[in-house]
Amino acid sequence: MFFLFRIILNKFVSAKIFIPARSHKMKDGIISMKKVKMKIKVDSLSPTGISVINGIPKKIDFLEIVETQRTSFADGVQDRNLILALSDICISNIEIDALRDIDFYVQADQPVIEMMFFLSGSTVLYLDGNSDSVSIDSNQHNIVYYSQSGYRSVWPCGKGKKAVTITIYPENIARYLKGVQYSDFLKNMERQRNTALFDHHLNITPKMHLLLNEIIANRHAGGLRRLYIENCVYELLFLQIEQYSALSEKNEKPVPSVIEKKISGIRELIDQNLPHPYSISELSRLAGINEYHLKKSFKALYHQSIYSYTISRRMEKAKSLLLNEDMNVNETAFMMGYSDSTNFTAAFKKHFGFTPGKISRK
Repeated sequence: MFFLFRIILNKFVSAKIFIPARSHKMKDGIISMKKVKMKIKVDSLSPTGISVINGIPKKIDFLEIVETQRTSFADGVQDRNLILALSDICISNIEIDALRDIDFYVQADQPVIEMMFFLSGSTVLYLDGNSDSVSIDSNQHNIVYYSQSGYRSVWPCGKGKKAVTITIYPENIARYLKGVQYSDFLKNMERQRNTALFDHHLNITPKMHLLLNEIIANRHAGGLRRLYIENCVYELLFLQIEQYSALSEKNEKPVPSVIEKKISGIRELIDQNLPHPYSISELSRLAGINEYHLKKSFKALYHQSIYSYTISRRMEKAKSLLLNEDMNVNETAFMMGYSDSTNFTAAFKKHFGFTPGKISRK
C-alpha cells in the first residue's frame, strides 16, 4: 500500500497538475504526451437515442471532483450513469435495464486506457471493427487500450446490468508494465491499435468489489476525497496487474468454460443468499460437480476458498448495512445469518481490523 500513496503524493507535490495525454512516441515503454483534457463520447447505435459525452472538463482544479448523475433512454433501454470526473481520471458507474440488446459506440478524443469491471451482466467488445471481439462476463474485469477510432460494446438485454469503468491516460499504466507478458499490449499501444491487456478475463475479487464500492460511496471532503478515490483507483490497478502477473507466472490452464459457468452460478447463489450457511456438499450437488473440482475450480477463478469468499462478501454487505441502512450491530448480525452478535463482531473485526460498533450509527 505504501508505494500507492507515494504515487499519489508525488502528484500532489508535482507542478504538473494536468497529466500529459497526447503525443504517442514510446520511450522506454512509456508514452510521452502533451497536456490536454479527456472527452469520451458514447452513442447507442441500436437502438438509437442515447448520445452523451463524459470525460474531464477543460477547467477543473486538481482537488476538484465533478459529479454528474444522468439517465438516458432509447427504445426499451434505460441507462443510468454516475460520473466522477477528476483532473486526470474519469469514473463511470453504469446501470442498465434493457428489453433488447443495445449496441454502444465509445470514442475518446485521444488514446486512453479503460479499466473495466462488469459487476453483473456482460458485454462483447469489438475493438477492431467487427473482426476482433472480446467478451467480458459477469464479475469479470479487464484493462483495455483504445485510440481515437473507438470501439463497440454490445450489452445483451436484461435488468440490473451494472459496470464500473475507470478511464485514465495511457502513461499512467504503461510505466508499470515490465515483462514479456506485457510486450504485445505495449506494442499495440505504440501502434495505436485497440487491445485488451488480459488474453482471458479475470474475476473480480472481494477486495476489488470493496474498493469499487468505496470509490462510489465515499464522501470525504475537499482534498481528502480526491486522495481517497485516487488511492482506490491505483490499488485497483495494482490488484488487476498483480492478479494477471501471478497467473502468467504460474502459466495455469484456464478453467474449462463449462465448469466456469457452473462455478459462476455457485458464486451468484452465494452472493444472493449471504446469510445461508451453504456446505460444500450442498454446493457440489447444486453445481453438479464433485467437491474436489468445486473447491479447486472456485479457488482458481476467485483466488480464495469458498469459505473465505463467503465471509468476505458477508462482511462487505454488513459494512454497507451499518453505514448506509442505519442498522445497529444486532440487526446487521441477524441479517447476515448470525444468531449471536458476539460471533459476528469477532468475524467483522478479523476482516476489517475494527469492530462494527465503530461505524454503526445506532
